[in-house]
Amino acid sequence: MKDSEAGIAIGVLGKLIDQELEAVRAASRDGNRPFYEISSTRYHAFLYARDEISKALAAAVDERDAGNPFLPQRDELVTQDMHTCDLCGRWCSSPVYSIGLIYGGQAKTFTEVCADCMWRLKFQPVKTIPLDSYRLFEQWLLSRSEAEEETRGRYDR
Repeated sequence: MKDSEAGIAIGVLGKLIDQELEAVRAASRDGNRPFYEISSTRYHAFLYARDEISKALAAAVDERDAGNPFLPQRDELVTQDMHTCDLCGRWCSSPVYSIGLIYGGQAKTFTEVCADCMWRLKFQPVKTIPLDSYRLFEQWLLSRSEAEEETRGRYDR
């Protein structure tokens, strides 16, 4: 949010808040009651505007991210290390994903892809199975292919 339009707006509001706070203090020191009330009203209006903009931005980010299944879910533990996304080049925190992009006869592998790129490229989450389950699957495939070879061997005679 640092260089975005919203970040600039919040920065300007922060400067206006500081100016109005100084005006309130000066009017209080000088005993100028009407100026104090006007500055105080503007000070609180700017504070309220800043808080509402921040809330709206937070809600917009939550709403945008709600549909992205690649982002960490609530109460999910993730590491705090930073990675560079291989696709967009931005710094991102965990989780990152490994993908293979294949088109025609060309293939490219990326080992660190951020959740935003996964969502932007319309990837679908894939369930990861434990290694033991995969080994059982491989054994089943092997036994099935051996059984098929035996069956073919009988009919070839």
